[in-house]
Amino acid sequence: MKVKIIGAGSIGNHLAQACRRIGWEVTVVDKDQAAIERMKNEIYPKRYGSWDENIKLFTLDKQPTGGFDIIIIGTPPDSHINLALSALEESPRLLHIEKPLCTPFLEKIDEIEAVLLKKTDILVTVGYDHTVAKSVWRAVELVKQGIIGQIITLDVEFREHWGGIFAAHPWLAGPHDSYLGFWQRGGGAGGEHSHALHLWHYLAKTSGWQKVKQTQASFDFKKDSQGSFYDQIAAFNLTTEDNHFGRVIQDVVTKPTRKWFRLQGKNGFIEWSCNGAPDGGDLLRYSKDDKIIEEVFSKKRPDDFYQVVLHYQNLLDGKIKLADSPMSYQSGLEVMKILNQSYPIKSQKND
Repeated sequence: MKVKIIGAGSIGNHLAQACRRIGWEVTVVDKDQAAIERMKNEIYPKRYGSWDENIKLFTLDKQPTGGFDIIIIGTPPDSHINLALSALEESPRLLHIEKPLCTPFLEKIDEIEAVLLKKTDILVTVGYDHTVAKSVWRAVELVKQGIIGQIITLDVEFREHWGGIFAAHPWLAGPHDSYLGFWQRGGGAGGEHSHALHLWHYLAKTSGWQKVKQTQASFDFKKDSQGSFYDQIAAFNLTTEDNHFGRVIQDVVTKPTRKWFRLQGKNGFIEWSCNGAPDGGDLLRYSKDDKIIEEVFSKKRPDDFYQVVLHYQNLLDGKIKLADSPMSYQSGLEVMKILNQSYPIKSQKND
């Protein structure tokens, strides 16, 4: 399998290592020579022990085109759609776009959808890796088994101070130094931690709920002296077309981190906590026959992205249909539609 990754930042390193772990050929492209050198000399060897000489590196102007089975876009959200349009011209078997899919303004979405109508053989995924975690799939299995009965409500939280993000990106001086500090570019709590909205959408669908018909959103916006303008807290009350109700909270201020969901059913609950186990793995708790059961899913951070790569393989082998994939383009677009409807788009686009 031949893979091209556009973007030599943190996510590019993670996915490059995961693809090499499964034995695929990897080419990484970045517009910035300094980013390429940082990947080779700092990020990759520090995370994984040593540089992998089998990874090919190119600047954007010298990148190879055509002949790739998978193209991965791991750049800032406001560059995703333009790069995706170019990548689609190369006709890969699978195109992966990191989350969030785009900016909240849904710019050029019509263009990419017009292309996808013509190139129906290309699988397109969006990088919400938590939905392919073993722990989440176990929770989905339990829902489908009906052990807690009809789902009454669903709550999801991704509350994480973004100091951890900047610790993993030491070349950034702070939120003002990248898209992260600008909600209009796909940053802030709404975009960066949209894993929560995506998990809510996936679990609601799994529970048999219909689409979201109404969103009540509140944002705590912050402007700082360095020019950043972002939502540090984003809260959503969601109501579906069949009148099911749930809640999502995302923030960049909470310490210690809380990445969590709870499905409350008529006969019990299912509760998930990312990295909530004593060994740092995921913790799943649920009720069955009046007993509380706990299951631990041991993992390290690279394992999250290895699960993504295994999911690619299953999609390409036809073991999973794109329509059934929690990482499908359509599921990523549903998240952006919620953000588009929730943010004060008209009044603040140019602020």
